[in-house]
Amino acid sequence: MVAASPPSPAPTDLGLLDGDEVVSPEIVLDGDGFDTGSYPPGTFRKIVSGMITLAILIAATYLVPQWHWARPWVTGKDPALFWNIIGRELLGEGQATDAAELKVEQAERLAVALANDDDEVPVVEARPVIEPPPVAEGPPPYEPHPDDDEPVPQSLELPSPTALDPFYAALTRTDARYAGAVTRVTQWGDSAIANDNVSSAMRFAMQRRFGDAGHGFHLPSKPFASYRHRGIKFTDGEDWQRCFIIGKCRRDGHYGLGGTVAWSAGGAQSRWRSEKKLAFGRKVSRFEVWYHARPKGGRLRLRVDRGEPQIIETAAETAADAWHTVTLTDEAHDIELRAAGGGRVQLYGVVLEREGPGVVWDGMAQQGAFTSRMLYFDPDHLRGQIDHRDPALLVFMFGGNDLMISASKVPRYERDFAAVLQSFRGADPARACLVMAPVDHGQREGHRIISRPMVARIVEAQRKVALAEGCAFFDTVAAMGGEGSAGRWRKSKPALLSGDLAHLTFAGQKVIGQMAYLALMEGYVAYRKREG
Repeated sequence: MVAASPPSPAPTDLGLLDGDEVVSPEIVLDGDGFDTGSYPPGTFRKIVSGMITLAILIAATYLVPQWHWARPWVTGKDPALFWNIIGRELLGEGQATDAAELKVEQAERLAVALANDDDEVPVVEARPVIEPPPVAEGPPPYEPHPDDDEPVPQSLELPSPTALDPFYAALTRTDARYAGAVTRVTQWGDSAIANDNVSSAMRFAMQRRFGDAGHGFHLPSKPFASYRHRGIKFTDGEDWQRCFIIGKCRRDGHYGLGGTVAWSAGGAQSRWRSEKKLAFGRKVSRFEVWYHARPKGGRLRLRVDRGEPQIIETAAETAADAWHTVTLTDEAHDIELRAAGGGRVQLYGVVLEREGPGVVWDGMAQQGAFTSRMLYFDPDHLRGQIDHRDPALLVFMFGGNDLMISASKVPRYERDFAAVLQSFRGADPARACLVMAPVDHGQREGHRIISRPMVARIVEAQRKVALAEGCAFFDTVAAMGGEGSAGRWRKSKPALLSGDLAHLTFAGQKVIGQMAYLALMEGYVAYRKREG
C-alpha cells in the first residue's frame, strides 16, 4: 500500500482565470434584505461636495475663455458630457475640432473689425502719382503694408509659383502709383456674390490699399430682384426687356460680359449716381456704354448731371459689339441713359471708372446659375467682351447650386467646369484666374447641423480642375473651418451664415471677401520678394 503524498502548497502566482472554478451549492443571505436604520452622519457630505466642485469646474470652462477646450457642452456639437475632453481625443478629433473653433474665432474677430470699415476714407490717395520709368529700371522697392502683418486664415493653392504673376505684375505698377496704372479684376459667381457683398469686400480692401479706380462694370437692368452693387446708386426704370443667361434665352449666345442683355425700342431708362455715404464709388471720370450695334439700331440718350443730352447711334452696317466712352471731370456724377427711339437698342452694361492708379473689381452675379450655364455664352462673343475689358485676373465663385447634382454626375461636372475656365481664359496666353470654392452648406440632423455630403465632393472637383487648368484655388470651406463649418458659422456671434444654412449673412460675406483678399496679398508679397 502506497502512502498518500501530502498536498502541494497552493501556487502564489495564480491569475484571475487560473485554477479550478468552485461553485457553492448554497446561497446564504444574512438578515431579511431590508435596512431600516438611518444613514450615519456625513454619509453624503463627500458626494455633495464633489458635485458642487464639479459644477463649479464646469461653469469655469464657460467663464474662462482659455478653458474652452474642456467645455462638456459646446454649441453645435454633440451634447454628451465631457465628449470634448475625452471622446473627441479618443477618436482623434480633438486637434481638428480645436482648429475649426480657432477658424470661427478668427472669423468672428474679422466680422467685428470689418463692421464699420466702409466708412473709413482711403489714405492711399495721399501718395503722389508718378510717371512710369523706363522698363529696364523696373519698379521701386516694395514698401510693406500694415495688412502684411495680418494672419492669413487660408492660403491660396497654386498650380505653379508663377500662376498669378501677370496679375501681380499689373498690381505692382498700380502699387508704384504709376499714372494710369489701373488693375482690373472681373469676378463671376452665383448667389454667393448676388448682392455684391463678397465682391465689394474685396473691391474695397483692394482700393483701400492700392487706390480707387472706380466702381467697374454694372448691368443696365436688374436680372433678379436682389441685384445690387455697393458703392453705386442705381435706379432701373423696369421698362427694359431683359434676358438673363440662366434662362438660355438667346440663340446667338450674346449675353454681354455680365450675363444679361437688355433692350428697348424707346422709353426705358437707367440711372447711376455716385456714392455719398461710403468711402468708395464717390467719383467717376470715365463712363463707357457697352451695346450691340446693328442695322436699324435705335438711339440712346445720355445725360450727365442734368446737362445737355448726348445721342449715341447704335445703327451700323453690320452687326457687332460696340462701345461708347464719355470723359468726365473726376468728381461725383448723376448719369442717365435712355432708349430714345429710332429702332431697338440692345445694351450689355456700363463701366464707371477713374484714371487711376488704382484697382477696379467687377462683380458679375449669376444668381441661381449652375456652373454649366456659363457655357451658354457664344465663345467668340465672350472672348471679345473679356478682351475689351482686359482684366488682369478672372475670379470664379460657383458651386452652391451644383450641390444639387448627384454624385454620379461629378465627372461630367468636372468636364463642364474645365470647359468654362478654358472658354473664359482664352489662350496665347491664357489669363490669370482664381477659383473660389463655394461656402459650406449645412443640413439639420436632429439637433445638429452637419455639412451636406456633396460639399466636399464639389470642392474637391473644383480644386482638381482649377489646378489642372492653371488657376489658383481658394478653399472657402477650409477657410471657414472645414467639415461642419455651416453649423459653427450659423451659431457664431455675429451670425455669419443665414438660417437657410446655405447663404452667408452680410457679415459672413465681408469675412469671406477679407479672407480671400489676405490670401491674394500673401501671394503678392511673395511675388515682390521673388522679383527682387
